[in-house]
Amino acid sequence: MGGILEELELEQPMLVTSEQLARLVERHGLRTPARIVAARLRERGWLLPTGQRGVWEFAPAAVAGAYSRNDPVTPLRAFLAHRPTAHCALTFQAAAWAHGFADRVPTRIEVAAATAELARQLPATIAASVFEPHLDLQELRGVPVLAPESLLVHMATKPRAVRSWTSALEWLPELVGELSWERLSIELANRPAATSARTGYLIQGIRPDLASAVQELGPPHGKTWFGPRGPLLRHDNTWQVADTSLPFDPRTLRAAA
Repeated sequence: MGGILEELELEQPMLVTSEQLARLVERHGLRTPARIVAARLRERGWLLPTGQRGVWEFAPAAVAGAYSRNDPVTPLRAFLAHRPTAHCALTFQAAAWAHGFADRVPTRIEVAAATAELARQLPATIAASVFEPHLDLQELRGVPVLAPESLLVHMATKPRAVRSWTSALEWLPELVGELSWERLSIELANRPAATSARTGYLIQGIRPDLASAVQELGPPHGKTWFGPRGPLLRHDNTWQVADTSLPFDPRTLRAAA
């Protein structure tokens, strides 16, 4: 296996798939089946499990042992190595971290999947929710990531999917401060009026200019719940939003300095 290891050391891939390994075995003229080569490399600590069948993390000699790089996005990267056409991307705090708005990544990365079926196929180590963005995905930290405008609209579409609004408060003002109306209007186009109402309610203190532009898309259609139906934390007459979730009043927020 020396030739295979030499090539892996030269290429330094983050991940190795069974298909890539099969091509290496064929290129080096080995008679040993690729699955046996994979097993031997795993036994010797060169290939580490990712939780995705047929995809391993490569541990180069430079790390001096079978030690993972502990890259937080490895679960998504491994899934995409097996399913490269899957339409999914980092969202919520994981996306804010990838964009540089949040200073830490959540212990369990959050991923938006375009369909419910795809969300069910994602590894259990990933917190998956269903959301299909209108804007193109961005490539950051080696994986697809929702654009900032898409991230905000996902939060407004599925507020109950946000695991910690308290943590979101740390990076939301900076994220909203960077938004473009041209791109936000594209992301909001043809979405339910409730999504626009939640978006305007959420950003009105940070970006009143954008909130006014959202309001011009059309008046709210009846009451919109921000969170599960239950005792109110606050009610916003402008947006007709009944807020049962946010641990802060978005009307009092201001843009990051």
